[in-house]
Amino acid sequence: FTVYKNLDLEHVSIAFSLSSNKADIVFIVDESGSIGEENFRLMRDFLRSVISGLETGPSKIRVGIVTYNNVPTAHISLNSFRDKADILQFISFLPYRQGGTKTGAALHFTLKNIFTEEKGSRKDVPKVAVVITDGESQDNVTEQAIALRRAGVTVFAVGIKEANKAELLEMASYPKSKFVFTVDSFVKLKPLKETLQATLCNTIIQIGVQDRETFLISCHLTPVVCFSSACKEKDQADIFFLMDDSGSITNEDFSDMQKFIIEILHTFRIGPDHVRMGLVKYSDSPSLQFDLTQHSDAKTMENVVKKIIHEGGGTNIGEALSSMKGHFENAKTSRGYKVSEYLIVITDGKSEDKVQIPAEELRRQGVIIYAIGVKSSNDNELNEIAGDPKRKFFVDSFDALKTIKNNIIREIFRSIYIWSLTQVLFFCSFYLFTETNLIIVIWTWT
Repeated sequence: FTVYKNLDLEHVSIAFSLSSNKADIVFIVDESGSIGEENFRLMRDFLRSVISGLETGPSKIRVGIVTYNNVPTAHISLNSFRDKADILQFISFLPYRQGGTKTGAALHFTLKNIFTEEKGSRKDVPKVAVVITDGESQDNVTEQAIALRRAGVTVFAVGIKEANKAELLEMASYPKSKFVFTVDSFVKLKPLKETLQATLCNTIIQIGVQDRETFLISCHLTPVVCFSSACKEKDQADIFFLMDDSGSITNEDFSDMQKFIIEILHTFRIGPDHVRMGLVKYSDSPSLQFDLTQHSDAKTMENVVKKIIHEGGGTNIGEALSSMKGHFENAKTSRGYKVSEYLIVITDGKSEDKVQIPAEELRRQGVIIYAIGVKSSNDNELNEIAGDPKRKFFVDSFDALKTIKNNIIREIFRSIYIWSLTQVLFFCSFYLFTETNLIIVIWTWT
């Protein structure tokens, strides 16, 4: 086994997965008339250079290539070649056809025709699209990029010369600063290679361990053996979601929120003596969907969350926050004693009423509030709701909610698992805690 001492959980997860990287990567390459023969040659060299540094193969990283002008063309599917040398040789002769710049059509084509089982895309493997363009698209990229990301594809946007920065930001995954690259000439693609290569590899590793990271931090999934009477497992909490149901949210956005909530609830050990969850949606007024005592298992909760209907209306966050006081008071009564209490607020806009006073009242009651802002949410209001910058999150689209899921889960876990200051030894399948040090023991099976 390998021992990692005093490391952040995320880094441990990355270390755990270095030996088993898999990914499906598709390069979506602009071949419009503004590029020219010589610059397209530089793009070929760039593709060859990036792919040369990837560990490709049928059971490792698979590569696809789509070029586009007015229409997209698939040159290499994810199952076209088994050998890297064949891919590199093919790229050397990649044709340049000139034409227009319909990036949106290329994104749609890639999702429907390349990221498919028939074309070699694999289930439960990180999926990445790298868009390379030198100009402004002649069609809309926003909805097509969202569709790609909703399908689980991480999107990199590489802009050259006159590429439209706003479009690059629209296409790229969150956080944008990580997934958008720009250079002012085709010649500068060469030094960009190492940066893109490193970011690709890190992204593949991080995506690949997201599910396992949840397992790693979920010690409660395995029996706990305590070697000290001071050792107590504190996986007890009452968590409410406050879910925006206002009219500015589309049905697709609402579905993204539902998926986000479902992923979080499956992280915890749900039960009357462990973690309990409830959900309130709000627009003009709050509406309780289920309280802490209604459902005692995650699967039942998932089914209920899936059936919640998006109705629309205004955005009265203050009234919704005020309504939560009674729910958290009832929580202590129904459990018989007080445990850690959390409220996760999701909103996409500015509240039509005041939020600061009801949020402060909840905090005085002992409730820890996380404020998640999406799209046009108001930063000042998010600060007032959360009361602490560390508990405020912002993403620019609902499909990006999943990218902050683990951050929120880690924050809650740090609060839930409280250890005695006396000598403690706590052992579970992957963690060893002693006094002030965290030692993580990882067994590897072959």
